[in-house]
Amino acid sequence: MELYNILLVDDETDVLEAMKKKIDWEALGFCLAGTAENGQEALEMAEQLHVDVVMTDIKMPYMDGLTLCKKLKENYRNIKVVIYSGFDDFEFAREAVHLEAEEYLLKPISSKDMENVFGKIKKKLDEEFNQHRNVNKLYEYYRKVSLQCRNSLLWVFWKVKLRENV
Repeated sequence: MELYNILLVDDETDVLEAMKKKIDWEALGFCLAGTAENGQEALEMAEQLHVDVVMTDIKMPYMDGLTLCKKLKENYRNIKVVIYSGFDDFEFAREAVHLEAEEYLLKPISSKDMENVFGKIKKKLDEEFNQHRNVNKLYEYYRKVSLQCRNSLLWVFWKVKLRENV
């Protein structure tokens, strides 16, 4: 079973540690690729680590979670982003939806909520992976068939030319 890479982002190290220890990431189908303490660091790490999912707090120094989400979506269209916050602010939630975040969660986040969210995300990533694999299989099949058709047409053309010359 392939594990998807996840990056956790929060400026509070105790929150990062709790998320690392509280969740059995491998059981959910994820590998904890790393942690970052702000959006700028996370953006750099996302590129280096080839992450599939970023889970980020909203309020952080240097670059907040919403800006991080926007930049990730601009540069890496397939990365899934989960945003969480201790602020029950409708504007934050609305902006997260606008930026196509997978989920917007409010702190404190229960283990059950995390398992549900990441279960959905894993299912979505699996479907995307299978679609990509199927497209590649179809491409290879059509490439092979077109090559066979080309060779058959060349053979027919060659036979016709031979008959004309006889």
